[in-house]
Formats: sequence, C-alpha cells, structure tokens
Amino acid sequence: MNEKNMHGSIFKKIREERGYKLKDVASGVISTRTLIRFESDETSISIAIFEKLLEKCGISYVDYLAFYYDYAFEENTEFVQKMQMHIQSGSTSKIVNECKKELRKNIIDFDRRIDILGVIDSLNWNENIELFNENKRIIKEKIESTSKLAWDEIYGLLILINSASRDDFSVEYIDRIIEECLENIPFGNYMSKYLSTAYCDLLLASLAFLSRNGYYPLAEKRCNDALDIFNEQILLINRSNYYISVISILSKLYLRQNKREGAELANKLLKIQNLTNELTNDSFRKALMDQGYKAICEINKTDVDLEF
Repeated sequence: MNEKNMHGSIFKKIREERGYKLKDVASGVISTRTLIRFESDETSISIAIFEKLLEKCGISYVDYLAFYYDYAFEENTEFVQKMQMHIQSGSTSKIVNECKKELRKNIIDFDRRIDILGVIDSLNWNENIELFNENKRIIKEKIESTSKLAWDEIYGLLILINSASRDDFSVEYIDRIIEECLENIPFGNYMSKYLSTAYCDLLLASLAFLSRNGYYPLAEKRCNDALDIFNEQILLINRSNYYISVISILSKLYLRQNKREGAELANKLLKIQNLTNELTNDSFRKALMDQGYKAICEINKTDVDLEF
C-alpha cells in the first residue's frame, strides 16, 4: 500500500477469521517475514501484491474496502476528537483554525484532507478560503487520477460534486462516475452492501449535477437507469429512499424544462412526505420538506399547482 495505516492489522483480522495460515497466504506472493511486518503495520506493500493476498483469502478488493471502513475508523484520531469537542462547543472559529493548522503541515494524509473538506463544507465557510480551496484542488486532482474509487475517494467526490458547476467537472467525467456507481451498486455479500450504499449517494449527487447544470437528456436517461437498478436490488439498504430521491431529481429535471409531468411527480412526492411527517412528527424532517417545497416552487413555471 502507498501509505502507512491500519491495512495490515485489518488484513490480519480477516485472514485469522477465515482460518488462513500466514505461510499459505504468503506463498508465491511475498515472504512470510514481510507479511508479518505488514500485518503489524510496520511496512507497506503495493496494491498489486495486496490484491493477490486478498484473493488468497477469498475476498475482493472492493469487499475488503467495506470491511476496512467498518473497522479502521472505530478509534477516533486526535484531530477528529478536537473537531467533535469544538462542534459541541459551537465554536466555528476554533473548528476553522484547527483545520487551517492541519493544512499548514508539511505532510497531510489524504483521509485527513477529506475530513477537513467535509467539515468546511458542512459549515458553509466562505471567508479566507485560500487554504481550503487549495485542499479541494489537491483532493480533486488525486481522485481524478485514480482508476478505482475507494471509501475516501467516494466521500470526497460526493462533497465536491454536490456543489459543482459545469466548470468544475466535464459531463464526460460525471457520466463515467455514474456508470461506475451503477456497476457497483449491486452487492454480493454483507461486506459489499455497505459500499453499495456509498455508491448510491454518489450516484444521486451525480444525477443532480446533470440536472442542475442543464444536461437534460443525459440526466433523464441516467435517472431511468438508476430506477432500473433500484428495482432489481430489492435487498439494497434504504432502497425506497434512494428510489424516491431519483424521482425527486426527475421532477426537478422536468420542471426546469417547463414540463407538466415535473409538477405532477412533485405533487406525488409531496403527498408521500406529508404522510411521513404526520406519522413521525419529526420537526427536522418537516424543516427539510419546507426547504424542498420552496426550491421546487422556484423552478415550477408550469400551470400545475403544487399541493403542500
């Protein structure tokens, strides 16, 4: 692997749980001594070698990433602990200053850059953002250069695409990401099903990008592709919510083109949301619905009234 982290110790956990011996896994791939050092997080190995080790344990790289995500982040880092403390205190300035302090370091792990991107994005911070823009640029370039999205890349790309314009990403790149999402949403076992939901979230952000930036024919086609996938994946976590989210994107897509079916779809969604609000009496859900209703009204230029 290209950076020191917990991959070795987590691989050891998988190997031992599956009953594989060190010498059997290492045979023909690397020396037993190197594998022992790797499993102790004392040394790194290449992705190609690591994939061969995973194959010997009967697990794909994608499934491993899902396993890694579940176990690698159980222990909070000092930075995350500080963030949690500042968030609880409500001190936005301390959060921003802590992020700037991290970004000024000579060496910053990619996952730390992603953490900072997520924090600053959630704050909607727009003052003295030179460091944060540079962090965003570095993350974007690294993601665009990779041939295989992992957890960090998916999360980082999700944040970037959520607020992106035509100038930030080409339509060809977004469509390639959508295709990768559609290919990886179907899951084979309990490990990959969690990764499939991350791809679902990235898919929704990418579809919204197409609709928001005027790529209407492609957006409609890809929305229908997504609905087909969700219809097939009956065991997908939060499947109904993802399905409804795509319908919501479609309704806005049609409304932006002044099509009546957009308002008709929006009214169906509003009825579902009203029923859910009545059953749950959730004030936060109600506030989100109010925001969504206002956003739909702003783009509704048809002669169909929206029923709130």
